[in-house]
Amino acid sequence: MTPSSPQWRKRSPTSLIRAVAGAMLMAATAPAGPALATPPPSPGIEVNDESGRCTAGFAAQGNDGGYYLMTSGHCDAHDGSAWTYGEDVPLGKITASENEGDLRDASIILLDPSVGVPVGDVGGRYPVRDVLSPSQIKVGMPFCKLGAVTGETCGEIKNIDGEVVEASVFSLEGDSGSPGFVKNPDGSVSAVGLLMSSPEGDDYTTYFVLVHPLLGRWGLRVLP
Repeated sequence: MTPSSPQWRKRSPTSLIRAVAGAMLMAATAPAGPALATPPPSPGIEVNDESGRCTAGFAAQGNDGGYYLMTSGHCDAHDGSAWTYGEDVPLGKITASENEGDLRDASIILLDPSVGVPVGDVGGRYPVRDVLSPSQIKVGMPFCKLGAVTGETCGEIKNIDGEVVEASVFSLEGDSGSPGFVKNPDGSVSAVGLLMSSPEGDDYTTYFVLVHPLLGRWGLRVLP
């Protein structure tokens, strides 16, 4: 069962202090070189807004033709703030979110056209074969997540309650929104959920909201 008062602490604050003078000095003295292009965003990377950081979940395309990255609903400050990734590269803004306690916790970032097409592979290495429906998810299934803070951690599914899955995987602050998945023998993964939270004092139990119901509600398909 999911906790009645989950610990919503997987979103982590970030500092706004920048070493501007040092950066300017380095830029002035360093030899000129070719600019390195920022790789397109992919599931599992760190994403930031003005008040904190989270992890990008699965990449998707909407019925409107736009491209999206999923993350947790409690990452949405409801202030219309712009999200970035990498070295402050503009990413986009949240256009839909839901945060209903321990029942639902998800949001989607509509990517700026300048970002282009995101990478669908989780961590750039696991192609997404499909999205598991609630009836396909079973207790005891091996289960993994990829977080911006703790990386890939694995365990198994311990419980399913409505649209929430409980899994024995390790996570910390900043991992909110991490893609949760089941690995397949062919090297691909099946999408399951987005990281929500952990109970107080237990970083080895983590809750995920299911992705499958979100697709119909928001008109999305997960990119392979």
